[in-house]
Amino acid sequence: MTTKNKNTETGTKPIPAYARVVVLMSTYNGERYVVEQLRSILDQLPAHGRIRVRDDGSGDRTAALIRQLGDPRIELTEGGNLGFSRSFLTLLAEAPADADMVMFSDQDDVWLPDKISRAWSHLSALHGGPALYGSAQMLVDAELRPLGPTRPWPRGPSLASALTENIITGCTAALNREAVNLMQRAGVPAGVHLHDWWLYLVVSAFGSVVWDQEPSLLYRQHGQNQIGHGAGWLDRHLGVVRFLRRNDWVGILLGQIHALHKHYGDQLPDRTRRLVLDHFAIVGHKAVPRWRLIFSTRRWRQGPAWDLMLRLLLAAHRLKLWPPRTRRL
Repeated sequence: MTTKNKNTETGTKPIPAYARVVVLMSTYNGERYVVEQLRSILDQLPAHGRIRVRDDGSGDRTAALIRQLGDPRIELTEGGNLGFSRSFLTLLAEAPADADMVMFSDQDDVWLPDKISRAWSHLSALHGGPALYGSAQMLVDAELRPLGPTRPWPRGPSLASALTENIITGCTAALNREAVNLMQRAGVPAGVHLHDWWLYLVVSAFGSVVWDQEPSLLYRQHGQNQIGHGAGWLDRHLGVVRFLRRNDWVGILLGQIHALHKHYGDQLPDRTRRLVLDHFAIVGHKAVPRWRLIFSTRRWRQGPAWDLMLRLLLAAHRLKLWPPRTRRL
């Protein structure tokens, strides 16, 4: 039940005065850029908006610099180090139930001046049900010099895509109230290693996902990004290879398929349940890719090369040729 968006001409609508927008930010040793990022958000935050920051055990002056801003719209919590994904999911689990829109922010980007209103306009154009917004980004270097926009996704969002890849970059994501309520049913689930992919998967299973091809932020590439795009085709693909070498990507995929079944299995729409269970077996505490998925004629991922890589990785997993090595993210 996913909405494909080819950037239909969704005009930017003013945010109503009553709207409560909540921005979630997880920080970790972000003293160099975090103040600039917070100011770019505060400059456009509506009257009833709030920024909830969870510092994930920083060893630098990140928390002190946030407090020094002295802005009552910022609520800062300092916690132990959970890793960026679980830190964001913790923030989401504690997001106020009356928020009209919840957005996610990294600590080192700069939001373009209409980011909040663009997300609001796209989500408002969808009528009813859980909805997720994501957008392209303008890649910039550490000094905000432009490197070029991220490439558009040729096939757009879909449930099949959400099962096998992520196209929603977390720092662009926004949820409507129904989607927040939906995500909070699962809390901070075990087996989920990438919070943005988890958002994409769950909302795709129950509601609508809209992707905006216009960049909504300056996405800083500075060599310390947890997961970045890099500058250009080669850097992006090298980044993917490095990620695959460090992490059990198939384990990440299967972990959240199992979490989807565990937390939402009895609530899934029939079409969604059939698609999942026809291609993944739930065996005890694990999800296992079926050979039917690996040899299916369905196109799962955005490009044919990525689709081939998916099948090779899943086949290697079934044949036990790919040792698990997932790190905490």
